[in-house]
Amino acid sequence: MPNSHNTFQFDAPNPALTAWLEAVHPITGSERVAWSEAHGRILAEPIRTDRPSPPCSVSAMDGYAVRLADIAPGKTLTVAGEVRIGHEPPPMPNLPGSALRIVTGAPVPDEADLVIKREDVNESDSTRIALPEDCSTFTACLHIRTKGENAPAGAEVVAAGAGITSPIVAALTGFGIAKPTVMPRLKVAILTTGDELLPVEGCPSPWQIRDSNGPSLRALVESQRWMTVQTQQHVADQQEALTQRLAEAVAECDAVLLTGGVSMGNYDFVPAAVQAVGGRIVFHKLPIRPGKPILAAVGAGGRPIIGLPGNPVSVLTTATRLALPVLAKRAGAVGIPTRNAPTLVRLADSALCDKTLGLWWYRPVRLERDADPSCPVAHLAETRGSGDFAAIATTDGFVEIPPNETGPGPRRFWPWQ
Repeated sequence: MPNSHNTFQFDAPNPALTAWLEAVHPITGSERVAWSEAHGRILAEPIRTDRPSPPCSVSAMDGYAVRLADIAPGKTLTVAGEVRIGHEPPPMPNLPGSALRIVTGAPVPDEADLVIKREDVNESDSTRIALPEDCSTFTACLHIRTKGENAPAGAEVVAAGAGITSPIVAALTGFGIAKPTVMPRLKVAILTTGDELLPVEGCPSPWQIRDSNGPSLRALVESQRWMTVQTQQHVADQQEALTQRLAEAVAECDAVLLTGGVSMGNYDFVPAAVQAVGGRIVFHKLPIRPGKPILAAVGAGGRPIIGLPGNPVSVLTTATRLALPVLAKRAGAVGIPTRNAPTLVRLADSALCDKTLGLWWYRPVRLERDADPSCPVAHLAETRGSGDFAAIATTDGFVEIPPNETGPGPRRFWPWQ
């Protein structure tokens, strides 16, 4: 909720993010792609079954298909044939006391009432089986997956807006969708600012640094197959130049990411440039560290304009925590794609856990590889500020610690992409 007791419009990141998401509009349109290219894209249409699942009743075990009427303690049944997987099932023999050998996944003959596991009978030879003395568990439909029990024909099994995962690829191909309809890739502009920045190939003077923000954001964007970098440029710390390039990016792209120029310095021109191109600022500054100066805006057509701070750790932290959900909404996703959702971890470093801050604190961590997967253990990485990209290079992500809290948690954890 808006906070009137300090300089921040919102007193926590989640309500700020909610307000921003409400202002962002999804892109329109769709395209069809081969199933082999669909992983990571966002569904534009739901997945529906083309027939019942399973399409016929099938055996859930290796064993014998029998009639319920033939079940009796210690009775011997004649094995009259077999049912093969991938083949039309033969009819059950008319002779009472008959059984058909069957394998897992093979279709169950219509006249069979149940399947008995091989280990539950005495296979005296290849033509006869003896039932056990206790047949009380042999009931109708035992070890049979009945036709349509997973889903009837025409059922919606995955809604539009889902990010396509490996299980969803299984659903696509299993239901005969060779070319699913997906949202277009989100076209993203990356604009870096800062007269101190040189290209990575440059030879900087001591008062200059190489640009790591543009490359790291490009890596983050391209790790998500539902978006692509349309343009990546560095803009000088000049208001007219920044306004012109931002206007072009808003016209050409579905979303704009900027780095630097959002704080209170004399050369921080991003807020003015955003307003000059018709952007509406949803919030500017949040009670978080790193990343306090972040600017959230919306331009024409509900496209997000994302003003990230200039320090490398702040850039990746705020992009992961706040920008990715906004970009996903713009791309047509419903909710946060699974790989970007936070999980819970427990902090292991008691001395470091005792430190506290009056802001929402994002602290880089390394995961303990052999920890309990239900709540992994994380070790806090010591850093020397939001410019210390050397320290985060070997971390797995970051945790969120609420204001004035100490202790191991559990804490919400976001992985680096």
